[in-house]
Amino acid sequence: MSAEQYLPRDALGYRAKIGVVVPGTNTIVQPEYEALKPAGVTNHVMRMLLPARPYDDMKSYQQALETEDGNLEDALRTLLLCEPDAVAHGHSIHSFRGNVERALAEQDELEKFCKLPFMTPSLSLLAGLEAIGKPRNLAILTPYWPPADEMIAAWFRSGGYNPVHSTGLKTVGPLSVAMVRPEVIIAAFEAINTAEVEALIHVGTNLPVSGITEAIERRCGKPLIGVNVATYWAALRRLGIEDRIGGFGMLVRDH
Repeated sequence: MSAEQYLPRDALGYRAKIGVVVPGTNTIVQPEYEALKPAGVTNHVMRMLLPARPYDDMKSYQQALETEDGNLEDALRTLLLCEPDAVAHGHSIHSFRGNVERALAEQDELEKFCKLPFMTPSLSLLAGLEAIGKPRNLAILTPYWPPADEMIAAWFRSGGYNPVHSTGLKTVGPLSVAMVRPEVIIAAFEAINTAEVEALIHVGTNLPVSGITEAIERRCGKPLIGVNVATYWAALRRLGIEDRIGGFGMLVRDH
């Protein structure tokens, strides 16, 4: 075929191709990202192996948070074959290890590995908070158990924020996270929406929050920065795509 028979860009992803890496058990990131994508943007998902954390032994759970490792680089090598313009990581808890400085260093290493913009969930949440004016007092909801909630709260404190609440739903396995009823999630946010809280945060990419973000914001009267919305929003904005997207809360609608 001659050169004039080819388009200058991908026929469907003519504005951007976004690569996505998720754990093998994650069933929420892919459909939520598909619902968020503007015209001319395509998502390309790769799954990585990740060992399940024990839920019946908090000492082992804590150790797993600190030491568990997946095959992220192997997954990225395969994903990069489709030549995405950026990569969004659909797995959040590892990005909350240590402090903000560590997260920045790890994101830098992943960008060097990919030679592309790489969206880390924890840092995408920070970017979302900065976009809405850096409200300091936070209420954080996760699907996790106390050791993970404490780790996440410490990470936000290292970035200058004040987690008033860091509360987990104590789900009993990665697949069960995607099965939590919407009314349970909404009620959990309402329970941590105390007077001093200025913004709500969602961590845990397999918890189905994106589609009910606007309902939660209406009920609580405060902005909700959810991990999947924030990570995908960060990827779009990093690529210069400024579309305002309705139905998923104020961050992606107004910023």
